[in-house]
Amino acid sequence: MKKILSIICIAIFMLSIKGYSQSNITWTLKDNLAKGAIKTITVLNSNFSGLSSKENAIAFLQKFKLNPDVASCDIITNSGNSCDVKIVMKNTHNKLYYVALAQKMGIAYIQVNGQKKTPAQFINENKK
Repeated sequence: MKKILSIICIAIFMLSIKGYSQSNITWTLKDNLAKGAIKTITVLNSNFSGLSSKENAIAFLQKFKLNPDVASCDIITNSGNSCDVKIVMKNTHNKLYYVALAQKMGIAYIQVNGQKKTPAQFINENKK
């Protein structure tokens, strides 16, 4: 009986995680950024794509707002699977900060100046 109850609990837990998780989210920085410009800006005009619904997009961005370094995170448009967002940071940060933030948020890809990379690729690129 305990085994059956344990299996049922684990199955419910896994299904609930799958219901809230999203994969293949791409964070696109819409502005054309020159080399080193990310260190001087606090406003990020962004697009998040790969979201599963309007409600999940809102929930995803609510997690973004919980970050203590984010001053505001305003949705400009929300089509359900993609949304344009204006993110205002309290302070300037370097590229690695944003890459770590993307990893923490479960973002699979970051696109800057037309180049789409995974957070791991940005980290490896910075080590060279």
